[in-house]
Amino acid sequence: MGTGVGIPHSGRSQAGLIMKSEKPLLFDCGAGSLLRLAEAGFCPLDIDSVLLTHLHLDHVSDLLALAKARWLMGVDEIEIYGPEGTKEWFIANQGLYSYLQELKVTFHILKPNDKFTLMNLEIEVAEAVHSLPAVGYRVKSETKVVVYSGDTEPTLPMAELARGSDLLIHECSFPEPYEVTNHTTPKKLGAVLQEVERVVLTHLYPQTIGHEDEMIRDVKEGIDTGVDVEIGQDLQQIRL
Repeated sequence: MGTGVGIPHSGRSQAGLIMKSEKPLLFDCGAGSLLRLAEAGFCPLDIDSVLLTHLHLDHVSDLLALAKARWLMGVDEIEIYGPEGTKEWFIANQGLYSYLQELKVTFHILKPNDKFTLMNLEIEVAEAVHSLPAVGYRVKSETKVVVYSGDTEPTLPMAELARGSDLLIHECSFPEPYEVTNHTTPKKLGAVLQEVERVVLTHLYPQTIGHEDEMIRDVKEGIDTGVDVEIGQDLQQIRL
């Protein structure tokens, strides 16, 4: 849905990802997500459940707007999964609008190592290393595994979450030789990954423009060169 960040640049909305099995699940809901939903052929009423990685605005700023869109279309319920602070953040923002007090929100507050089933998908949670509570998700169907990192430094727990996955969607915010905390650069990501089939890089700052081929090469340096590594694009569809 969106592969961008808090600093806008052309063609990249803020964070958002849909995984579709029986029904679509929305992971993160940054600015531009409602527009991207429509462009991808989804209706707000298709999205009953949203899974958040963390509460930075570029990952949640369209969440209340999504709930409002559903309310305007006659559905006042939505289910939200997220790390510590998710319920408090949503209720504080909801409280600014009297007409949204009718929303019926079910919250599921997640901790690292939590496991649950949603729409016949087995979902596992791992801790991300970011500037506030953050998690990544491993989503398993009967035959496939997809992992979404959210925002994080490259870590062994996140790499372990991704081990054996068919698709890893991992943030890679800056190219080399940037030195950053709370985010990922290509060589550090490649150094921790093991046993993944395909890697799609997302959460791309404007500094990555023109360095895409280098970033792919730098990730591959640390892992099996047979692994498919690519730069993610908004509205990209991947079928497994």
